[in-house]
Amino acid sequence: MDSERLIAKYFLNQLSAEEKVMFDNLIQTNSEFKEQVEFEEKVKKSIFQQEHTHLKQQLQHVEKTISSKHKRNTWYLVAASIVILLSVSILRNFNSATPKKLFDTYYTVASNTSHPIVRDTNVSDTLTKAFIAYESKQYAQAQALFSTLYHTTNNSELLFYEGICYLEMGNTTLAIEAFIKHKNFNDKLASKRNWYLSLAYLKNNNVSKAKNILKEITTSSTNYNYTKAKDLLSKL
Repeated sequence: MDSERLIAKYFLNQLSAEEKVMFDNLIQTNSEFKEQVEFEEKVKKSIFQQEHTHLKQQLQHVEKTISSKHKRNTWYLVAASIVILLSVSILRNFNSATPKKLFDTYYTVASNTSHPIVRDTNVSDTLTKAFIAYESKQYAQAQALFSTLYHTTNNSELLFYEGICYLEMGNTTLAIEAFIKHKNFNDKLASKRNWYLSLAYLKNNNVSKAKNILKEITTSSTNYNYTKAKDLLSKL
């Protein structure tokens, strides 16, 4: 049995005794398998918590609208019970997660792998200033510097980081434009860019384009975030 099906059966509580032994063995001996299980658990908890918070707010609103007289009415109590039961069922349906919630679950800011910052580095260098701003979460400043540097040096990797800055600033349209421009280059960040482009489309509520990019990623297990891409694709 492939690992993905084994993980799926684990979360559905459908493992046989033999499969349970196999699962436990993989958890102990296969770090990649363990990492994927932990990631799935994180996704499950995150979506459940988001839905739980939303449901709680809705029920509090409903409670306020029901008069004390109605609260004593058996029919209202029955109706309320039905609502709660249906809501619990909805909470367990992970496919109901919105694109925004999935983006929040899967997105983490890209680390700086192009120009590692050494503490004693000469900060008069503009490229270093740009990445110091980036690592300090000063994304508006970093974006401006990346843009200027790209136009003077034609360093394609800077387009990728500019796109990340736009995502962090909440401007998904400009982030998508930067990532698409980066598609004209085949530098070492190309595979990573596809992942973030799919997330940008997702945040922009363009599920169709997000799925197309995710399908590209899942064509090869060597692509960046291949496993996460398959997982996210299954939820869209």
